[in-house]
Amino acid sequence: MSNTEVTPSRSGISRRGLFKAGAAGLVTGLAGAVPFARYALAAEPIKIGVLLSKSGPYAVQGEQGYNGATIAVADAKSEVLGRPIQLVWLDENGPQTTQQNMLRLVQQEKVVAVQGGISSGDVLAIMPVAEREKTLLMATGPNATEITGEKCGRYTFRVDLPNYETVRSIYPTFSKNGKNWYFLYASYAWGIDGYKQMSALLTADGGKIAGADQTPLGTTDYSSFILKIVAAKPDAVFVGLGGSDLTNFLKQFKQMGLTGKIPVSSLICNDTDLWSAGPEAATGLYPKIWNYTGAQNTERSHAFAKEYQAKFKSAPEAEAWQDWFGTTAIITAIRETGSTDSRKLVEFLEGHKFDGFKRDAMYFRSWDHQLIQPTLIAKVKSKITDKYDYFDILEEVPTKGQTVDELYGSQKESLCKMPAL
Repeated sequence: MSNTEVTPSRSGISRRGLFKAGAAGLVTGLAGAVPFARYALAAEPIKIGVLLSKSGPYAVQGEQGYNGATIAVADAKSEVLGRPIQLVWLDENGPQTTQQNMLRLVQQEKVVAVQGGISSGDVLAIMPVAEREKTLLMATGPNATEITGEKCGRYTFRVDLPNYETVRSIYPTFSKNGKNWYFLYASYAWGIDGYKQMSALLTADGGKIAGADQTPLGTTDYSSFILKIVAAKPDAVFVGLGGSDLTNFLKQFKQMGLTGKIPVSSLICNDTDLWSAGPEAATGLYPKIWNYTGAQNTERSHAFAKEYQAKFKSAPEAEAWQDWFGTTAIITAIRETGSTDSRKLVEFLEGHKFDGFKRDAMYFRSWDHQLIQPTLIAKVKSKITDKYDYFDILEEVPTKGQTVDELYGSQKESLCKMPAL
């Protein structure tokens, strides 16, 4: 896949063809060149950088996310402020590579903003670059609490759910299985933070930790860990695994005859993880940011799902929705401010409410830049008959009587000390 996608002008003339036409115009005289120069300047694209995985455990989510971003561009008729929108997609594959690609996007490609980021470790590596370069970073897919907590940044906004919120959303339902849990989690920022958050919640409620293991990102063989789980005889297993890691775990959990015998949950769930595991191995109760089916979806979200399926011949998963929203938020900020200045975009995003995406208007809290939105509690269907429809949506949280602060934490509890612009 190439690194860039150039959106043609609405006239249908490509940039290359436009410049050829301009060169021909110069031959006829300077008088003809001036209007062309003005038109060429007006047609200079507004570039939005995309950092999503093209390889590694999150490659499938990366493709879904990029597809979602392209729909956001199409929704805007491929232009803003009278200029074409161009997405520039580089790989997110480890902190060092992702940081280098962030610098390339900002310094060489001259993007006005960057969106994406699935791995929390990768996002934490590029947040200082966003601050130093004063470039808007719309982090669409990471979950580590510190991204909008102690490591928060003025130029970084997070679309996805923080671990602090997801564990508090899923715990009341999942803990009904018993309170003696085994933990298995990826050995990087997201998994480590998630274990810290959920184990603290469990023990504070009188629960016990039957065992806990860290696994390297990209683990393919979970058999030794699963044998330890069996020996510990827990009431439930809580994992901090995503992408192909969760897929491999669920497949091997099934192979060892444990599916349906020991309840499973995770910090978050992407549909592609379970699609890849298959209907026989898919199991669990999960917090989800979005699901393409269900009565909870708004008309706008239904339209997005329909457009995605028509264009890509596949159902959209949560990552597609997140990057669709993230790109839409950036384009909205540019259009409403009439500017590509990140300072102005930041100020706009800190005070704007986004209607139509979920049951209630969503907004970024000005003091930590976390997107505030309801979370779905989703259970894998007992019988899966559709290629993509794996979940029953049990409820949305916060439920009636709960407050946002109970789930996301209050400003008083937060470790975020937001820097000045």
